[in-house]
Amino acid sequence: MKVVMVDDSPADRNLCRILLEEVHGSELQFFGEQRAAQGLETCRKVQPDCLLLDYKLPEMTGLEFLKQLRENASGEPSFAVVMLTGWAGEQAAVDAMKAGAQDYLVKDRITADGLNLAVQKAMQKVSLLRVLREERDRLANSLAEKEVLLKEVHHRVKNNLQVIASLLRLQAGSMGSPELAAALEESQHRVESMAMIHEQLYESGDLGEVDLARHAAQLLDNLFSSYGVDQARIRGCVAIPRAPGAPLLLDVHQAIPAGLILNELVSNALKHAFPGGRCGSIAVEGERRDGTVTLVVRDDGVGLPAGFPAGGNRTLGLQIVEILARQLHGALTVESGPLERPCGATFSIAFPERPMGSGKA
Repeated sequence: MKVVMVDDSPADRNLCRILLEEVHGSELQFFGEQRAAQGLETCRKVQPDCLLLDYKLPEMTGLEFLKQLRENASGEPSFAVVMLTGWAGEQAAVDAMKAGAQDYLVKDRITADGLNLAVQKAMQKVSLLRVLREERDRLANSLAEKEVLLKEVHHRVKNNLQVIASLLRLQAGSMGSPELAAALEESQHRVESMAMIHEQLYESGDLGEVDLARHAAQLLDNLFSSYGVDQARIRGCVAIPRAPGAPLLLDVHQAIPAGLILNELVSNALKHAFPGGRCGSIAVEGERRDGTVTLVVRDDGVGLPAGFPAGGNRTLGLQIVEILARQLHGALTVESGPLERPCGATFSIAFPERPMGSGKA
């Protein structure tokens, strides 16, 4: 066992050497230094198992010594430190521990058993801290590797979804039936909505949550472009919190169904709310309050048919919205203008902020 002792008292250095030799015998390698500068150099060269350090050296305090030792080592020393002093004091002990010592002994109370016990415990603490640091580094490396892998998965899923969307677009373009072409285009938009979720996930720093405001803005741009909408005639806006400190984030398991719901509702408004060149606007709103997320898609178009949605057959789009709302454990509400003067439609989805059974606080 290698021990370095930095103390300006030859008698104290000799006493500690003798007390340690009583237990360790020839296995002990003892290096005594009187001055701080030589002590720092010896610690750097020897890399002892334990440093016995006087609390009050002629050139500096033991606390200053430990500070320089950490600076020279570019971090925490890899060996144990036991602080020695000629006077007792709780504050001195606290200061020593904060500075990096593992134990603290008063010189006039030192015995062979007490000194060896302090050295052994200090070495055990350092060994345990070293193991913990190594495990922390191992876990950090493992987590980084998994994040890279997960990003690659999201990237590949996004690419595959974009390939499917492109195939649907090509297929729609080759259809002789306008109805079949429109159905394929709607499926293309649904696939593209999911692809945008995965794109945001692999581009962001957080692989588990999606910024809903960002996704909604991308979705509106994509749909307006796909439908060839003149944005001077129909305006689109997103009113969802985007503050850097408090964005509206959705769990990845909620983001995909929520994104598909927005896709269906915005597509439906673009197709039906503004016939005959009518002008207007479509707004996507969202808020989080008391553990509930509310998404709203509203337009100021011609309104909904009489009896909608209770009367008549539900469209495929509305069926998809209802299924996805149940998947989110949420509820769908629909509002329109009065029958005598219909104006616009509002679709609202309210669902729990966190997925049911997720265990998240």
